[in-house]
Amino acid sequence: SIHISYVYLGRSQRLSLQICRYHPRPMIDIRQLRENPDRFRQGARDKNAEVDIDRLLKLDEERRAILSKMETARAEQNRISKEIGPQIGKLKGQMKSAEGAAKAALESQLAELEAKPAALKKDVALFEDELRLIEPHWQDLLMRVPQPPAHDVPKGADSSWNTEIRRWHPAAFDPAKGFEANKGFKPKGHLELVKDLGLADFERGVKMSGTRHYVLTGMGMRLHQAVLRYAFDHMVEKNGFTAIGVPVIVKEECMQGTGFFPFGREQAYHIEESARGSGHDLFLTGTGEVGLMGIHADEILPESALPLTYTTVSTCFRREAGAAGKDTAGLYRIHQFDKVEQVVV
Repeated sequence: SIHISYVYLGRSQRLSLQICRYHPRPMIDIRQLRENPDRFRQGARDKNAEVDIDRLLKLDEERRAILSKMETARAEQNRISKEIGPQIGKLKGQMKSAEGAAKAALESQLAELEAKPAALKKDVALFEDELRLIEPHWQDLLMRVPQPPAHDVPKGADSSWNTEIRRWHPAAFDPAKGFEANKGFKPKGHLELVKDLGLADFERGVKMSGTRHYVLTGMGMRLHQAVLRYAFDHMVEKNGFTAIGVPVIVKEECMQGTGFFPFGREQAYHIEESARGSGHDLFLTGTGEVGLMGIHADEILPESALPLTYTTVSTCFRREAGAAGKDTAGLYRIHQFDKVEQVVV
C-alpha cells in the first residue's frame, strides 16, 4: 500500500508526481535535500525560484540537534521516574511514623528525589520553546523549495523559452495567411461578441460586487452551462472518470497539502473563522483540484485501487492580487468563475 500522491504543478512547466503525507508539509523529502542539496539548488535555479537552501540546512541541523536533546531528556526523565517511584513510595511510608529530625531527613531525601525528574521536565520545556522558535522558519523555507524539474523540461526565464513539439490546423486553413485571409472576415474579440449577442452585463456585475465581476444573461448563461456540461459529460462518459462534488471552502492544510500554499496564499480569499471563536480558518478554493485531491487525505490506499480518476464542476475564487494581465477587460482575470477539473491519483 502507498500513501496518496498529489498531482503538483508548482512552478514548473511539467506536471510532477510526489508521494507524500497530507499534513501541512512540503512536497519534497528533507532527507533527499540533506543528502543532495546541490540537486535542489539547481532545481530552484531552473524554476526561477528564490529560496535560501543554505539557511534551511542550517535551521534543519539546529532543529535536529534540539530534537535529539529533547528526546534524550525525555527518555532520562522516564527512566528516573520509574527508578525512583518505589523509593519515593518507601520514603512516604517511613514518614508516617517518623518524627523530629528523622522526619526532616526523610522529607529532604524525598524532595531531592522528586527534584530530579522535575529538572529534566524543565529542560524538555526549554527545548520545546527553542523548537517553537525554529520550526516556523524551517517549515516556511522547506515549503518554498520546488521539486527539481525533469531533465527534458526547457530551461528559461519565461514561456518564450518553451520548445514547440508539433502544430495542427484543419486542411482548409493556412496558418501562414492569418484568420481574415483564410475566412474572408475580420474576427471579433470576445467583448464585441458578448455585447452584440447580449451574453453578459459587466456594469451591473460591478455595481453588485466591484471590479472583475459580471452577470451572465440569456444565451450567455445557457452557453456557460452547456460548455460546463459538455466538458463534464465528456470526462465521465468518454473517459470513465467518477463524478464528484467537493467543498470549495477548505482548511489551510488542504491548501498546503495540494501545493497551492505558500506561493498562492495572496490569491486566496481568507475566511478568518478563528477571529470569531472557531477552531480554524477557512479558504475559498481557486480550483476544484484542491477538493478532489483532499478527499483521501491521510488515507492509505491499496495499490490495487489505483488509479482513481475524479472529475468535478466547481465555482472557483481568486483574488488576482498582483496578477499579470489583471487589468484585461472582459471575462479574463475575474474573481469568480466555474470550471470542470479532473484529477488522477
